[in-house]
Amino acid sequence: MKAIAMFLGALAISTAAIASDTARVDGRLVTTGMTVAEVNDRIGAPTRVEDITNVYGARIGARWEYHRGRKMVTLWVEHGVVVRIDEQ
Repeated sequence: MKAIAMFLGALAISTAAIASDTARVDGRLVTTGMTVAEVNDRIGAPTRVEDITNVYGARIGARWEYHRGRKMVTLWVEHGVVVRIDEQ
């Protein structure tokens, strides 16, 4: 039973989005801590930008998506700085 639970846990992790501190987009590295100006200089404008708001509707950040074929890299931006990177 324990082996089945471990297998299912590993399977869930392997199919989920991967969060990391670094991503490669068009052969160039992007890391957390970079400013939006550095990201734009390195990999260009995102495919899509979506504002992140709090319960009162105030903007608290943005989600930048880069679609490259079957790969999607999402940068979470707060106060002009990348704070999280997800890859799918």
